[in-house]
Amino acid sequence: MPDMDPTRYSLTARWIFPVSSPPLENGVIEIESGRITAVHNRRPHPAAVDCGNVALIPGLVNSHTHLEFSDLQRPVEPALPFTQWIKSLVGVRREHPATADVILQGLTECRAAGTQLVGEIATQDWSTETYQSPGIRTIAFRELIGMLPDRIPVQLEIARQWLDQSDTSVTRGLSPHAPYSVHPDLYRDLIQLAAEKEAPVAVHLAETLAELELLDRGTGEFVEMLQRFNAWDPQIIARGTRPLDYLRPLSAVSRGLVIHGNYLESVEFDWLEKHPQVSVVYCPRTHAYFQHSPHPWRTLLERGINVALGTDSRGSNPDLSLWREMQFLLKTFPDADPAQILAMGTQRGADALGVGSEMGSLEPGKQAQVAIMPLPTTANGDPHQTLFAAPGNPSLQSHTNPFLSL
Repeated sequence: MPDMDPTRYSLTARWIFPVSSPPLENGVIEIESGRITAVHNRRPHPAAVDCGNVALIPGLVNSHTHLEFSDLQRPVEPALPFTQWIKSLVGVRREHPATADVILQGLTECRAAGTQLVGEIATQDWSTETYQSPGIRTIAFRELIGMLPDRIPVQLEIARQWLDQSDTSVTRGLSPHAPYSVHPDLYRDLIQLAAEKEAPVAVHLAETLAELELLDRGTGEFVEMLQRFNAWDPQIIARGTRPLDYLRPLSAVSRGLVIHGNYLESVEFDWLEKHPQVSVVYCPRTHAYFQHSPHPWRTLLERGINVALGTDSRGSNPDLSLWREMQFLLKTFPDADPAQILAMGTQRGADALGVGSEMGSLEPGKQAQVAIMPLPTTANGDPHQTLFAAPGNPSLQSHTNPFLSL
């Protein structure tokens, strides 16, 4: 191995996928002090590290997950009806409370699958140290739940304390959980608090048809579930409410995530099109697990609305591999553009989480955290198809060590 300045070096590989521009065959990435300085396919420096028959891609972005369920070995059953799944999931967690070690287990699994950035829903006031896993950054959205009015003051105080904690390693946001679990007044207050603190917001919205029924008519399986939890008041949600009513307050925040959005319709598309700071996060394998109608992700993209990808949790997914999520999506929609899917799992995710200027693509000025994907020995012509045909998961290579072990 040639002598190299550990702060300044070059990598070359069979393919480089910048995401922000077309793939480069036999490309080169030049790095200095942890930042990319150039990406090209000119003759590499003689001392460049040749990574061989691999693809170099940006570290992946898992825009939505619940790490507290990372110790589950299989998805929780039954998947349907959805409210029964919720009750089963709550029961699992009550019997086996989450620990900081479980959070770390999830972060470790994400990183092992090539993920460098995670959008996490935190159900407890985990310490900053809980989310400090080498090579991976966390945007932690504190989950708030309270359907009855007497819960509002307590949940607002939890939110304030969460946002007031000062640290640089974890970005803190709020997650008013869902329309069926958050009083409308609490929802608006939390959005306003996030706007004042310039904090990002994530909300589960338009996830199921049963949710739409609850909002529109105040009937359905969610009523029974809330009654069992002693959290139902038929006067809380006005009849005729729809997801748009929960989108409108998000116009005040600097960054918003609509989690799932399985049943958004044209009126919501119109609103999202006018508010580019709000993205939709699609979780393909979780969507399939609950047997939802086809997701409108392609329509959203056609309308210019940002769509990112997430794994959700092991409560509805066999693993936390964002790469497998992307492969599943391409297999489900074989006519889809694989370059678009790669962007949904990288640059679009970074944009959704508000750090697109730092990561999500391989281009000058961004962090030099690169994921490595060994490629099949035989290529099928199209570089993106070759990339997605690769077995296994990509692995993250920290910019602090240029001597790759492949």
